[in-house]
Parts: sequence; structure tokens; C-alpha cells
Amino acid sequence: MLFRIALRNILRHKRRTFLTILTMGFGLMLYIFGDSLFTGIDRMMVENMVSFTDGSITITSKEYAENEKSYSLRYPLQDVESLLSRIKTHPEVEGVSLRVPFLTELVVGDKSFHVIGYGIDPASDKKAFDLDEKVIKGRFLEDNPDEVMIGRDLAKDLGVDVGDTVTLIAQTKYETANAWDFTVVGILKTTSPQIDESGVFISSRGGEALLDTGKEWITMHVRVRWPKGEPIAVYQKKVKRVAQEIEKTLSGYSVKTFVDQYADMMALLQQKKGTIVLMTFLLLVIAGVGIVNTILMAVYERMKEIGVMRAMGFTPKQIQRIFLMEGGILGILGGCLGLLMGTAVNLWLVYGGYNIEAIFGSEAVKGSDFGFPVWGVFYGEWHLEAYVVAFFFAFLTALVSAAIPARQAGKLQVTECLKYV
Repeated sequence: MLFRIALRNILRHKRRTFLTILTMGFGLMLYIFGDSLFTGIDRMMVENMVSFTDGSITITSKEYAENEKSYSLRYPLQDVESLLSRIKTHPEVEGVSLRVPFLTELVVGDKSFHVIGYGIDPASDKKAFDLDEKVIKGRFLEDNPDEVMIGRDLAKDLGVDVGDTVTLIAQTKYETANAWDFTVVGILKTTSPQIDESGVFISSRGGEALLDTGKEWITMHVRVRWPKGEPIAVYQKKVKRVAQEIEKTLSGYSVKTFVDQYADMMALLQQKKGTIVLMTFLLLVIAGVGIVNTILMAVYERMKEIGVMRAMGFTPKQIQRIFLMEGGILGILGGCLGLLMGTAVNLWLVYGGYNIEAIFGSEAVKGSDFGFPVWGVFYGEWHLEAYVVAFFFAFLTALVSAAIPARQAGKLQVTECLKYV
């Protein structure tokens, strides 16, 4: 009976009720959209690290790890074959690759850029990384000493294309300067601004010619299996577990996961996600004010009705319950509308994606201009937890907002209500 009374009261002022529900729905939609977008960006960022730059786990000598920012070539990995044989047998390891990162100056005519280059083994790199799938012009590296692949944006900045010659100047293992001419055989386009804007890749034989590294390698990159649809949090725990298992079998090596290497970047994304939560909170506060106004107006408009109910024997608590139910109904309706609106936006974001590169123009801006670790088409991700949080947050906001006018309605006396008869 109390519920029927509350529902009838809600439907009395359809326009006011609709605006209140719409405000709540919009706030929840924004929260679901923001959570989906930033969860998708999180996944893209992790996929970039795993698929293009670092792999799931990076193994180096401890000396190199202590001097990592210097990109010194003096601390190569030891017993590489033994390392490979032990790591490849792990059931969760999908691929292992070896690389030589180095600082270099890329020169074309009067243009030059200081970038980080990578000497790679073309055959094993395809097993641990997906760069071979991102060649948009030309082909992937072969193990020739005079071939180079570069990122698309870097190629544009230099004004070079496939078949052009570039010069790399770098410091060798023995700390002497050396220069070598390379022919561009492939241009890469990925979702990683780091690769597109400064990616330079040469073969192991090219590294021997430029850097005098011989058959030595500096870093080993391990790719841990990541089944499609597996949440990032689950994958992080798995990678951490695999890294710990690998580390137990090694001594004298540094073993780092992608989380260890990019902790600051991942924390920054969490802060950006917090901005969306704050905006949602503010919108729900506005909706809460609307609920207070809606129910408070209902109290004053229905003084006569409240007096009649009190005269019929309704207790103050029953009167309060009626108005709390009205707030609860508004919260449920607002929550359902928000979930529907959020799902509609999410369908577009998850399956269509938000092509930020096309909106701003690939010629005009780069991913680094926005400080994002990913670029291109941003895809969202379904996140059930966000739906549950959004709905219950809306419901609780509505109940709390309805509590003040409900308490006031419960305090009204029959004699006070009779003034409005």
C-alpha cells in the first residue's frame, strides 16, 4: 500500500520527475563511459608494452639495471643460451626475444634526431613482439647489416620513405663514435607514440656493424600468454608470478615486469580516471539536489493529504517511508536509465572505437602532444564492476537526498496540516 502511494506521487509531476531522472542518468552514463574509456586505454597501454616495446618481463644483468638510463653497452647478458633454454620451457611463456637498446643520432641531410634505437634478432622478435604486423610500407627486417625500420611519424619528420638512406651515429661498446648508413626497408604504424615518433630498429648484424657488440645482447624480453578477454589485473598477477618463478632460477640478473617499469604511467592514468569519478559525483550531487527539491515540493503540495493520512492512523514513520520510497524509486529509475545510456555509449566505444587521430588529423598532432601512452583508435572495455557501482551509487544518493524532506514530512502534525484544508 505504501509503495502504491509513493509510485502515484512520483507520477503526479511527470516533467519534474523526468528531469531528475535524466540528470542522474546522464551522470551515470558519463561515469560508465569514462570508466570504459580509461580501462580500454589501460589495456592498450599494457598491450603496447607487451607487444611492441618491453614484453611482459625484461631480463638484464644487474649492472645494466643499475645504469639503465645510460644505455651502456658494457653490461651484456651472460650465458644467453642457458637463459633461453630455461625460460622457453615455462608453460606460460609464449615467446622470448633478445635486443640491444642504444642511444643514437639519426641523420638525413641537414635534419637529425636523437632517438633510442634497438638492435633485434628478426626471427625471434616475431615470436615475442608484433612489430612485423605493423609494417604499413615496405617489409619487416631481415638479418642484413644495412637495413633499418623506423616509425611513421619519425619518417615524416625526416622526409624519408622506403628505399631512402639514413645515417645512424652511435657510441660503440668501446665508447668510440661510429656511423653507418642504412636503407629504410620498412615503416611502422602502431598504437604506441614511442614507436611511431622515435622507433628505430636495426638487425643484429646491423648492431654488430654500428655498435661493435659482436654476438652480445643487452636485454631479454619474455612474452607471457595473455588470452583474449583476460582482465588486466589478472594478467598482471600472472606476469608477476611468472617473473618470480623465473627469478628463482637465476642469479646475477635483474627481472622486471612491465608494471615495475611503467608504474608512474599507470598511476597517472588512475588519476585521470579519478577526474571522471569526480565529475560523476558532481552531477549526482546536482541530481540529489533535484531529488530534495522534488520531494520537498511534494511535501508542501500534499499537506492536506498528509493530514488526512495522519488522521486515518498513519504513523510518522509510515509517512517517512512513503517519501523515502519515492526517493528510492527515483534512484532506481535514474540508475536504470543511466545503465541503458551507458550501455548505448559503450556499444559504440567498444566495437566502433573513438578515432582520436582522425578527429585531430594525423598530420596535425601526435600522441605525445596529449601525453597519452597510446594513440590512434581508442576502444572501451566492458567493466561489470562499473555498472554495479553506478547503480548502487545512484540508489544511495537518491535515498540520502530523500531523507531530509522525508523526516520533515514525518514531523508534521495533523493540526498543522489542517491549515491547508
